Amino acid sequence: MDTMAALKARSAQLVDLHHIMALMQWDQEVGMPRRAAAGRAGQFATLSGLLHRQETDPKLGELLARAGEQPELSGVEQALVRVLRRSYNRNTKLPEAFVTEFAQLTSEAQACWVEARQRSDFALFRPLLEKLVVMSRRQADYFGYADHPYDALLDIYEEGLTTAATEQMFARLKEPLIARVHKWQGRTPGLRFAEPFAGADQERFAARLLAAMGFDFDRGSLARSIHPFSTTLGHHDRRVTNRYSPHGLDFVFGALHEGGHALYEQGISDELAHSHLDDGVSLGIHESQSRLWENIIGRSRPFWERFFPELQTFFPAQFAGVDFESFIQGINRVEPGLIRVDSDEVCYNLHVLIRFELEKALLEGALAVADLPVAWNEKYDEYLGVKVGSDEVGVLQDIHWSHGSFGYFPTYTIGNLAAAQIWAQYKKVDSDYEQTIGTGDFFKIRQWLTEQLYRHGSVYPPTELLEKVTGQPLDSKYFLEYLDDKISGIAG
Repeated sequence: MDTMAALKARSAQLVDLHHIMALMQWDQEVGMPRRAAAGRAGQFATLSGLLHRQETDPKLGELLARAGEQPELSGVEQALVRVLRRSYNRNTKLPEAFVTEFAQLTSEAQACWVEARQRSDFALFRPLLEKLVVMSRRQADYFGYADHPYDALLDIYEEGLTTAATEQMFARLKEPLIARVHKWQGRTPGLRFAEPFAGADQERFAARLLAAMGFDFDRGSLARSIHPFSTTLGHHDRRVTNRYSPHGLDFVFGALHEGGHALYEQGISDELAHSHLDDGVSLGIHESQSRLWENIIGRSRPFWERFFPELQTFFPAQFAGVDFESFIQGINRVEPGLIRVDSDEVCYNLHVLIRFELEKALLEGALAVADLPVAWNEKYDEYLGVKVGSDEVGVLQDIHWSHGSFGYFPTYTIGNLAAAQIWAQYKKVDSDYEQTIGTGDFFKIRQWLTEQLYRHGSVYPPTELLEKVTGQPLDSKYFLEYLDDKISGIAG
C-alpha cells in the first residue's frame, strides 16, 4: 500500500472511532438512563484512551512525514495531510492519562450539570467545574502558547484564533452594540400567546421547517434534548436535536439553527466522505450557517410571509389574535434578557462577550470558580441591565463548561459576523433574494452555499475559506449594517 492510501485508511479508522464517541455522546444527551451516568463516564474514558493511542501512533507520524515529501499530491490530499498533521501534533502533546481522566471528568460533569441546573444549585456543580478549569489550564500548558493560556484553547475550535484577536473583535462590537440596545430596546411589542404549545405539534412543525430548508431525513434525524445540538455520526448520518417549551417559539428557531448546522454537513462533497475532511472546518464557520438560517433567513419578513399561515394552521388557538405584523415585530424585538439562546440579534453577542471575559479570567486565575455566579450576575447587570434571579437562568444555563469546552463561546460571535458577510456576498448574485426566500423553496440559496462553502468541508483553513467565499477577511461592518437595515425598518 502506498503512503497516501495508508494515510487515508488511517484517517477512515480514526473517523470511525470519533463517530462512535459522538454516538455515545448523542445517546447520553438524548436517551440514556440517569443512573447510567457513571458507567458511561468509564466508557468514555476507556474509548478516549484507545483513540488517543491511535491518534498518537508513531507510525501515523511516519506516514505524515513521508506524505509531506510527495510533490504530486492533489489539492484534497494536501489538505488531508495538513489536517491530520495538525491533529497529530496536538494529540501527541497530551499524555494518555490526561486524556482518559478528562474524558471521564467531562462525562461526570455533564450529568452533574443536568441535575444542578434542574435544582438551580451552582454549589452542586462547583467542585467538578473547579476540576475542569484546572484540567483546561493543564491542557493549555500541554499544547503551548505564545502569549496567553486561552490562546491554546481558542485554537481548538477556531484554527489560528488568539486572545488578542478576540479582544479586538469584541472591542469593535461592544460599544456599538450597547448603543443599539439602548436605541431599540422595547420599541416593538412582545408576543403573547393565548394557549401553551403542545410538544407533539411543536415537533411536527420543527420537522416541517427542517424539510423546507432542505434537510435530508434519509441522511439525518431529529430528536429531543435539554440543550439543542447537532452531531455527525457518519457521512450519511447528520443528526439534530431540539427542545420544546409550552411557552414560546424556541422550537422554531432551534430547528432553524440546528438545521443550518446540519445542512452544512450534509452539503460536504462525497469525495471527502470517511476522512478528516468530512467535517465543518471550524465552529465559527459552522455557526455562520446556523445563524444565517436561524436569523437572516428565518426571522425575515419574506420567510414568514410564506410560513406564517402554516404556523397558524398548526397552532390556531395559540395565534388567535396575533396578526402578521405583530408576529414579525415580536420575533425581532430587541429586549435584553437572561438567556443566551433566546436572545435577540442585537443583544446576543453581549452574552458571548460576558462568557469570554469570564473564561479568560478563570484560566488566568483572576477569577475563582466560587466567585463565578457573582461575577456572572454583575456582568449581566452592567452589559444588559438585567438582574439574574437564579443559577438555572444564570451561570448554569449553558452546557459547554460541563464538556470542558473553554474557548468555544467566541466562535458564536465569529459566526454572527461571518453570516452577515456571507449573506452580503449572496445578495450580489441574487438581486431577488427576498422573492427567493418568499417562495419557500430554498434550493437556489442552498445550491450557492453548497458550491461556495459546504462542499469544501475542511479542505481550506477557516480564514482562507471565508476569504474565498466573500473576497475579504472577517469584518464586523457587515453585521452592524445588517442590524441597522433590519431593526430600524421593523422598529421604526
